[in-house]
Amino acid sequence: MRILFFLLFLNFIYAETILDNNATIPISQNHKAIISQIESFIKDKFIATYKPYNIVIHNIEVSPAIQINLNQLKIDKIIFDDRLLRRDSGNFEVHLYHNQKHQKVFFSFNINATIDALSASSDIKTNEVITNNNSTITQIYIDKNMQLPASLNIIDEYSAKSFIPNGAIISNTKITPKIIVQKGDILEVFYNDDNINIIFNAEALKSASIGEIIKAKSLQGDRIVNIKILGDKKAEMQ
Repeated sequence: MRILFFLLFLNFIYAETILDNNATIPISQNHKAIISQIESFIKDKFIATYKPYNIVIHNIEVSPAIQINLNQLKIDKIIFDDRLLRRDSGNFEVHLYHNQKHQKVFFSFNINATIDALSASSDIKTNEVITNNNSTITQIYIDKNMQLPASLNIIDEYSAKSFIPNGAIISNTKITPKIIVQKGDILEVFYNDDNINIIFNAEALKSASIGEIIKAKSLQGDRIVNIKILGDKKAEMQ
C-alpha cells in the first residue's frame, strides 16, 4: 500500500511539472507596452512609405516568434528591413535589454492595409500616354512581395513602355516619361553666358522626353550642341 501511495504521489508531481512547463507566460503591462511600441514603429514605417498612395491600415499584429517573458525588458533598437515594406507579413529583429544584459529576439508581424493604385481602365498600347481616359484609381492590398505601383501623379506625363492590358496595375516598370519633342522639331534654346541670356533656335536630332539631354543642330551656323529638354518646344543648352 505504501508503495502504491508513493507511485501515485510521484505521478502527481510529474503531472504538475508538465503543466508548469507548458503554462502560458502571464502578459504584464510592460509586455503589452513593448508590443505596442513595436506596432507603432512598424505602422509609422508603412505610413511614411505609402503616404503618397493614401494608405489605410486596417489592422496590425506583432508577436514574439518564441514564447518569452518581456516583463522587465526594454527596447534598445528595432531592425526592420525596408524589403518587409513590400510584404504583408514577415520576421524581424528586436534588440532588448535589462540591467545591462542585452538579447536579440525575433518577432513576426502581420498587416492588413490598402493603398490607392492606378490601373488600366482599357488596353493601353506601347507609347500611349497615360490619361484619365485609359486609367483609374483602385484600391489594392499590400501583399507578399508586391510591386510598387506607379505614382498617382503620372497622368498626362508618362507613356506606356509596353502594352498594359485592361485591369492591370500600372507599375513603374511599365511606364516611361512621355515623348514631348519629336525628331526634327524646332526648339527655342536658352543659354546663359556671363549673365547674358542668349536665345536661339535649334533642330532636335532625336525624339526626347522632358529632362532628357539630346543633340540638336543650331539653325545659325549648323553647329551641333547638347540641349536639355525643359518642356514643349523649349530647351536649355548644356
